[in-house]
Amino acid sequence: MQATGNRERYTRQFTFSSMLECGYCGHKLSRRTRHQTTTTKKPVWQCMNATKNGIDSCPNCKAVDEVIIENAFLEAFRLLADNFDDVLQSVLNTIEDILKDDIELKRVKQLEKDISSIESKKSRLTDLLIDGKIEQEDYDEKKLSFQRKLHQLTEEKAYLEENIGQQKNISKRMSQLRQILENEDALDEFDRIVFESIVEKVIVGGYDEEGNPTPYKLTFVLKCDQTLKVDNAKADYRANQKGTKVS
Repeated sequence: MQATGNRERYTRQFTFSSMLECGYCGHKLSRRTRHQTTTTKKPVWQCMNATKNGIDSCPNCKAVDEVIIENAFLEAFRLLADNFDDVLQSVLNTIEDILKDDIELKRVKQLEKDISSIESKKSRLTDLLIDGKIEQEDYDEKKLSFQRKLHQLTEEKAYLEENIGQQKNISKRMSQLRQILENEDALDEFDRIVFESIVEKVIVGGYDEEGNPTPYKLTFVLKCDQTLKVDNAKADYRANQKGTKVS
């Protein structure tokens, strides 16, 4: 159970680090750990420009709690649920198109044939050495060449199989999500697969209508060229914790 939790935290960290972008200077955000009390810690995300070069490099940015970002996504997702056909349907169609295109599956089958062929050649090479039809030096050189090629093909095959599996997993999860929305149920906890499937990136920080910096403004840029905005994610999170958020 602990290993699963650690793996999920690592995956979430990798996901956010590639998707969170500073709204002031455009740099990526990095994850840091802060102490809530003497015994508890909390993960926060802050502009890498500010953390590496000093706050003067990006003075308007703030460290944003990871849980605030997750809560903001849920808030944005509730808006998405009201606009299901325009957004989520586009995502589902994209995933379905990928799964229908069997280029990767054909490549895996070809790789299996290539691997089998090289393994046969490697076996015959051993027979040639035993029969004295090839010198040890030539044998070692060709064997090394076969091993390198096998490693390359095996790595490519593993990558493609993992990619195919992830696409099927996303497709299944998104189909479940379709049913959730059609039943008018909301997503009640952060779902990494849904997040990665829908969101292209998250812009952290921005400005209000009067041009004042709003460091807790989050803009979710969706993969269907639309955006969902949460003007003050920190205030919304606190309100939700107190049960005062107006739906």
